[in-house]
Amino acid sequence: METWPEVESVVYCPGKWIALTLGTFFTLVGVIGFFTIGDAVPPGLPVWIGKLCTIPFALLGGIVLVWALWRIFLPVSIRHAVLTEWPDVPMEPVAREGSVLHARVTHELAQEAGQWEFRPHQHLWRNDLRSLIAFGIVFLTAFAGLLTWIFHRELNNAGWAVSAICAIGGTVFCGVPAILLIGLLLRSGYRQLCRLSIPGNGDDLELDLPHTRESEKTDLAAGLRWTFVGETKRQCLAIPRELVSAVQLCPWHFVLQDGATDAVQGLLVLKRSPAGDYYRLPILLTSDVVGGARLLQRLATTLQVPYLFCADAAGWRAEGARAKTRPPLKHGGTLS
Repeated sequence: METWPEVESVVYCPGKWIALTLGTFFTLVGVIGFFTIGDAVPPGLPVWIGKLCTIPFALLGGIVLVWALWRIFLPVSIRHAVLTEWPDVPMEPVAREGSVLHARVTHELAQEAGQWEFRPHQHLWRNDLRSLIAFGIVFLTAFAGLLTWIFHRELNNAGWAVSAICAIGGTVFCGVPAILLIGLLLRSGYRQLCRLSIPGNGDDLELDLPHTRESEKTDLAAGLRWTFVGETKRQCLAIPRELVSAVQLCPWHFVLQDGATDAVQGLLVLKRSPAGDYYRLPILLTSDVVGGARLLQRLATTLQVPYLFCADAAGWRAEGARAKTRPPLKHGGTLS
C-alpha cells in the first residue's frame, strides 16, 4: 500500500464569530421579550400571542449560540496529506454553473454487496418530506388560527364560524402552494446529487451524475467512458482505478447573483497524464464544513488515496482573496 506524508489540521468554520454575535442577540431578544412583551402588545391582542411570538427568537438564537460556542471551544481536527507534496493540483474549487448548495451533508458512505457506495442518504427525501409536511401542518394551522382572529375582529365581529371559513380559505389559497413549491425545489435539488460505486475487487469506479456539457467532457482524462443512464439529463462515467489520484475538499465562497454563503466542495482528483495534468470532478457541495470534511476523509481512506484537505484557516483566507475576483454564478441555488 502506497504511503504519503500526512499532517493534522483544524477544520475552520467560517462565520462562527458572526454566529456567536447573532445567536447572543436573538437569544436575549427572545428571553427579554418574553417577560416584557405585555407592555408592547397592541390593544385587543391577547398577551399570550405576543409571548408566543418571542419563543422562536429564543430557540433560534439558542441553537445558533450553542453551535458557535461548540465550534469555537471544541474545534475538529482532520488528518490529511501534506499539500506541498501535490503542487500541481489546484487548491481552489471548481466553480461550475448550475451548482446546488445544500446546508447539510447529503451523502453517506456505505458498504453493501461487496462494494462501497458513496450515495445520497437513503431516506433523505422521505425524511425531508415528512419534516415539510409536519412544518406545513403546524404553520398552516397557526396561520389559519391567526387569520381567524383577525377576520373576527376586522369584519365587524363576524361569527367565529364565518371567520374560520374565510381564514381556512385564505390559508389554503396562499399557504398550500408555497409548501408545494418548497417540496418541488427540494426534489429538484436532490436530482442533482451524484452516486459513486467503488467495487471491492479493484474494478473501475462508476460515477452517476447530472449531465455535463459536451465541452466539459472533451477535457476529461483519457480512458474515461461515458454512457447515458436513466433519464436523459443524467449519465454514468466509468473511471479506471489507476486514474484516481486523490480526494480533495476545497473551501468555496459560494456567490450567486442574489447572495453569497460559505461552503466546502468535495472532489475526485483524476490524473490525466504522466506529466501531472489533473482533472477534478465535483461530488459534494455543502455548508456543513465539519460533516463534509469527515465524510471525504472516509472516502479517501476507502479509495486508499491521499486526502487533500484545503479547508483550514489558510485555505479559507486564500479562498477569500480569490472570491474577490471571481464572477458570481449565473445559474445555481441553495437548499436547506
